[in-house]
Amino acid sequence: MNDLIAYLAIVTGAVYGVLLLSFRFGLTLLRKGKSSQRVTVTVVVPAHNEADKIDDCLAALSEQSYPAELTEIIVVDDNSSDDTTERAKAWCARLKHLSILPGDLYRYICPKKNALAQGIGAGTGDIILTTDADCRPSPDWISSTVSCFTPMVGLVAGFAPLLPQPGLRGFLLAFQSLVVNALSAGSIGIGFPLSCSGRNLAYRRTVFDQVGGFEDLGHIRGGDDVLFMRTVLAKTNWRVAFNPDPKAQVVSKPHLDSPYRRQLRYQSKAIHFPIPVLILLTTVYIFHITLAALMFLSLNQLKFQVLSLMLITAKLAVDWILIWRVTSSLHSKNQLIWFPLAEVLVIPYVILFGGLGAVIPSRWK
Repeated sequence: MNDLIAYLAIVTGAVYGVLLLSFRFGLTLLRKGKSSQRVTVTVVVPAHNEADKIDDCLAALSEQSYPAELTEIIVVDDNSSDDTTERAKAWCARLKHLSILPGDLYRYICPKKNALAQGIGAGTGDIILTTDADCRPSPDWISSTVSCFTPMVGLVAGFAPLLPQPGLRGFLLAFQSLVVNALSAGSIGIGFPLSCSGRNLAYRRTVFDQVGGFEDLGHIRGGDDVLFMRTVLAKTNWRVAFNPDPKAQVVSKPHLDSPYRRQLRYQSKAIHFPIPVLILLTTVYIFHITLAALMFLSLNQLKFQVLSLMLITAKLAVDWILIWRVTSSLHSKNQLIWFPLAEVLVIPYVILFGGLGAVIPSRWK
């Protein structure tokens, strides 16, 4: 049995190493947009109890370099109990192309999908951009994202890092977001998209209509980003691209409330992935389980001590190679100080949340 664990750790570890090195190679394949088209765009901002953050979001959107006459911004108040709507309406005088809608669509189980669908339906832009009410898009976000829409591209994802906040949890969540961004960018770079963030996402209106909007995802909580991307890949011939331009990143602060519920919700999306992706993710999951088992066995068996050390060293190397490139691109190398602690925590994190996320029903906020 112990030898079987060792064998599985070696095989799955090799797959893990090849996968991350492939993602690292994918980062080198990413190119900034070259399209000079000027099309109409609709920015949809779902907002639920974001009265203390909506001002910063709209201020950032008011500073966009993209032509204002081609831009419309639609804030959909997702049944807020605070004064989110009032705070947003105060911007209408400064943002002539801003509309505020009360959330009154209840077609899907996920409130955010309802808000997005309502905003998209009310808009007229050829390109739809989505972000959250607690986000601050960079000034070139729209213009840089639109430039990525070459004739074959139907969906564009971008960097959406979290800003480090005081306290261990805040710093670790920010570092985790860099890892997720690296996986998203690298996987899209090699043509095997695994992840994206609705905080920085764009797609053609024709693509949204072609796949039937969120109809295939209406029964799932969450997934308005990565599962929608998977739907586009499954039902159309449009390409998915990633915008590597750091000037197009969309930043936000991490949510420090209900962290465990949020992590479970993030991981629960995986069970809705296609079979090939599930096999790959299961392999990675088995690697972390067997690596943990090897570390336990190495407490009293020398041969497992050597093997554990070799696998841990190899894992550290490929993880570092990937995350270093993204921190360089986003000028966030100072966050690499959290790399050692993150590596210690990632094994129990993957085992716990990866497993529970597959069996525990997720809840929205």
